[in-house]
Amino acid sequence: MLLLALDASAQVGRPLGEAPSDPGATASPAPEGPVNGTPVAARAGRFSRFSAGRGGPLFAFAEILDGLVVGALIGTGVTVSGSSSPLAVPQGAYVGALIGGVGVGGLAVILQYFQPIGLLSAGATALGLGVGALAGLGAAVLLFEAVPGLPAVLPGLLALVGSQIGALVPLALLWTVDDLSAGDLALLGSGALYGLALTVLASVAVTGGLSAAPALLAPAVGVAVGGLVAALTELSASVVLRFTGLPLGVGLAVFYVGAAIFGASQLAAVSALIGIGLTAGVTALVSAATDPAPRREGAPLEVMPTVSFVPPGPGVAPWAAGPALVGRF
Repeated sequence: MLLLALDASAQVGRPLGEAPSDPGATASPAPEGPVNGTPVAARAGRFSRFSAGRGGPLFAFAEILDGLVVGALIGTGVTVSGSSSPLAVPQGAYVGALIGGVGVGGLAVILQYFQPIGLLSAGATALGLGVGALAGLGAAVLLFEAVPGLPAVLPGLLALVGSQIGALVPLALLWTVDDLSAGDLALLGSGALYGLALTVLASVAVTGGLSAAPALLAPAVGVAVGGLVAALTELSASVVLRFTGLPLGVGLAVFYVGAAIFGASQLAAVSALIGIGLTAGVTALVSAATDPAPRREGAPLEVMPTVSFVPPGPGVAPWAAGPALVGRF
């Protein structure tokens, strides 16, 4: 009877559906050696069999897309009528896109297989690919304006170099970081949008038309400024979105109304720039009045001087006052 009672009490603590344990059985140890050629520790820290980090697939996809686009540009530039080059055919853009996509994309796939890349870090590299390619095209426009007769393949080559610089710079800066914060990525995107919008509006306001080279170079400059601001401050993505969407939305709406409806492009561009500045200022004032003051990191205790009153005692005035400190957590 005693043994049956002990066995019943042991079964009460067992979860429902769990088979009774065998006292003589021992738990099999976890495998310590490599399984299927991959160490257990390495497999535990990987995102999947084909990517070391969450952002690996996005990074590889962005690089493949960039290789296709710039490869097509290079192939188009190499294709010259009457040339003996194997790319001197109407399918030169196709051949260039194929080589660029396979070459650049293959290297990206190998890199993300061994190096963990965060999802937001991959977004930053994708943004760098785009603005870098535009910057390369802008540099090509400036070179063609300064030195006529340059080879037609130059824009594609500069776009390839610019895009890879734009992708590898943030990747190198984030090499030992798990991932980029959402606020920092929002600042990079905001810098690109502000750079493009302000440059286009300023060009229209001054010259009445759009200059290609500054407009192509502006997003890269804006991303660089956004990266500098991200390194010096810590802003949330919602704050960055507020200071980007409201001013730029108002400015572009004012420009559209003035240029498309009334046909006054220069006046509309000036009004849009003024509207962007005023909206950004009003947004800052409203945010300062409504948002709570941020708590400082690393200072959980705040100490402030104050005056304290102590109850009366033997031989002491009824209410004695003296200096004191107040701590706030």
